Amino acid sequence: MPKQKKMLLSSADINSLQSLMPGSVVDLQISTPTAPKRVKTSYIGADVPNCLLFQVPSESRWGYLRDVLVPDNEVVLRYVLEGDEGKVIAFRSHVIKVITHPVPILFVAMPESLQTLALRKHKRWTPGIQARVSASDDKQTLSTDCMIVDVSFQGCRCVLESSPEFPILENGKTIQLKIAEDKENVIKGIIKNSSTTQTRVFYGVQFAADAEIVKKLLDRFIVEL
Repeated sequence: MPKQKKMLLSSADINSLQSLMPGSVVDLQISTPTAPKRVKTSYIGADVPNCLLFQVPSESRWGYLRDVLVPDNEVVLRYVLEGDEGKVIAFRSHVIKVITHPVPILFVAMPESLQTLALRKHKRWTPGIQARVSASDDKQTLSTDCMIVDVSFQGCRCVLESSPEFPILENGKTIQLKIAEDKENVIKGIIKNSSTTQTRVFYGVQFAADAEIVKKLLDRFIVEL
């Protein structure tokens, strides 16, 4: 357990944290070498001003998290406070430790600040963004619907239905992504990796786009406007 430290949060931020009840569902975003991973977990409690405690997401569903839930790795947590002044609370922090016995618990450092977004102005975060992906060669341009399921400033991960009308793209292929509700902004990217199941294709995409366009995408992913 880290040494006792001075609380840096404002009184309003402290109230927002104290309003998070044990057992509340939170959205946990974890940094990885490729793209952030987002999962749901539950809040356990706090050791103020040292750390916050969360359940470790189920290994049966999120087993790969064992490799990224390591000390000092960055995490982003988001949760919704209901009531007359409903709002989304988000903050950045880092992993302190994970224990597995007697129960799996994730220890996260106390944040230095919180971001607050009023629900009367913003919708809640969503698990994905509807988009359309297109790719061109010397003969034609093909496009199909997809879902962006992870995103960072560097790139994203998207998934689409397998189809003979849209062949699997090779690594290094340049693509374009159009967000369903914002067709004016086109995000260019490069396929860096891919994987397939019986019905779906997953692509890791590195952005080659204007930073402002990417920022709009990130803002939409965190709290959809």
